[in-house]
Amino acid sequence: MPSYNWAEYRGKRWVDRYADDWALGVAEWRLQEAGPRWASPDIAALRGRPAAAKPPGLRVFVSHRQADAQYGLRIAWLADQEGFDFWLDVLDPDLAMLQALIGTGSLPPDQSALAVASVVEMALLNSTHVLAVMTPRTSGSAWVPYEYGRAKDPTVATLQAACWVGDGLSTASLPEYLYLGPVTLDELDIRSWFRAERARHGGPPSGNTWTGPPPAPLPR
Repeated sequence: MPSYNWAEYRGKRWVDRYADDWALGVAEWRLQEAGPRWASPDIAALRGRPAAAKPPGLRVFVSHRQADAQYGLRIAWLADQEGFDFWLDVLDPDLAMLQALIGTGSLPPDQSALAVASVVEMALLNSTHVLAVMTPRTSGSAWVPYEYGRAKDPTVATLQAACWVGDGLSTASLPEYLYLGPVTLDELDIRSWFRAERARHGGPPSGNTWTGPPPAPLPR
C-alpha cells in the first residue's frame, strides 16, 4: 500500500517530499519552488481536488491542539496498532524544521504560513479518515475544525470522521457538527472505530511502523 514515510525524505528538497505519484496534489506540489522560500505556492490548486479518489489504503489524520500533543501521539500509536497509516504534525520533520526557521526570523511570516499550510493540506488530501482530539484546550483552535471538516466525507453523516472526548470535557459542550460522526470516549471506543472502518473498507492492514515505546495511555 502506498504510504508516506516522513523519515525517508529528511534532508531532501521540498519538491521531492512526495516522490510517489499516488499522492493527491503531487503535481501541484512539484510546481512549488524548491527549498523553504515558497515564492508562489498555488494553494488554490492544492485545494481544488476534493472530488478526486483518495489513494488506496487507510490513513488517519490526527487533529489536535498543540497543548494536547501527547494525546495525539497515543492516538497515532493506536492507529498504527489497528492497521492504519497516520499523519501527526509533531512527527513530521519538515514542520519541525519550519518552526525552527520561523523561530530565527529567517522566513517571512507570509511565506512560513503558506509553507506550513501546504504541508498540512497535503496530509489532509491524502488521508481517508480524521480523528479530532477534543479537550477543554481545543476551544479557540482555528485548525481543528478546519481539519475535521476538510477530511470529512462530503455527506451529512459520516463514519470516517470521529472525535475523542477527554480530559474532563463534557459531551454536552461539543460543537454540534461533531455529532455527524462517531464520538469516542476511551481507547476501547477508538480501537473499535478503527476496526470497524478497516472491516468496512476491506483490504490488508498497514501500520506497524511505530518505533520506540508506546506513548502514555489516554486518561479515562
